[in-house]
Amino acid sequence: MKPVQRFVDWLQEEATPKYGQIATWLLLLFAVVVALSPIEFAVGPRRAVSATIFSWLPDAVVRSPELFFAVRVVLLGSAIAWALRISIPYSCWLTVAAFTMSWALRMENLTNGAHIFNVTNWLLIIHAMWFHFRHREIHSALVAGKFWQTKLYPRWVFWLCIFYLGWFHTLAGLSKICASGFDWGDGVSLQLWTELFGWDSSPFGKLLRWDVRLTAWMQTGALIIECLSILCIFNRWFRYAIGLALFGFYLGVLTTFIDFGFHFNAILVAYFLLPVDQLLGLKFLPARSASG
Repeated sequence: MKPVQRFVDWLQEEATPKYGQIATWLLLLFAVVVALSPIEFAVGPRRAVSATIFSWLPDAVVRSPELFFAVRVVLLGSAIAWALRISIPYSCWLTVAAFTMSWALRMENLTNGAHIFNVTNWLLIIHAMWFHFRHREIHSALVAGKFWQTKLYPRWVFWLCIFYLGWFHTLAGLSKICASGFDWGDGVSLQLWTELFGWDSSPFGKLLRWDVRLTAWMQTGALIIECLSILCIFNRWFRYAIGLALFGFYLGVLTTFIDFGFHFNAILVAYFLLPVDQLLGLKFLPARSASG
């Protein structure tokens, strides 16, 4: 049991909240921007296949512009409250619920959707857990005027964010293999996507269309990087290398398919997987309970 206990103690190490608070503000900004972006309601019957956890709602509810507006108002108000550390942890969970429902309503009313909200959604949940479990300590530090100086940010929050990002991208790679086999990276599919949906003036897009063999190497390389992303949890140098590779992948996507909306994913990958923690002076020390 000693290795398990050492791992638990390691996860409970604490740091001052600057890194975590900046991450929370970023996530709240992304949530509001994504949720408040315009939506065009599709016309026609809904399919029987479930799109979201709210697919069971009747058409009159799901297609109600008033409900969509009300949910976005709740999201904006609760996000502001969370950003100002007001009424935590209630404002945290209200923000998570409103963001989840706002995007679900969007997905229920579109003919096609994107998975650009998943990373923000789950990282918001992780940070809501942080504020939930430490809300008493956070409130005490705020009352004492020592929020920024008090060790309130547990390592498990940081580690869980890294784990999620690694697992998310590994699942993305494995799902491609499960759906299309190892021939997914043959270069032809990416060339077709670039031709149909890519930005005509993109230098990277022109490179992709130039030679199918080069495109196949790049596509296969991206697939390998995705599948290996979970390794980022084992070593910080793995994390930096995978973070750099994923960030480069997102830059390639964003400069080729400029309206695909993965901007926030790229920023969050850079924030958690590149050495931003070192730049912001994030340093974990033994938790108070462990240090006596």
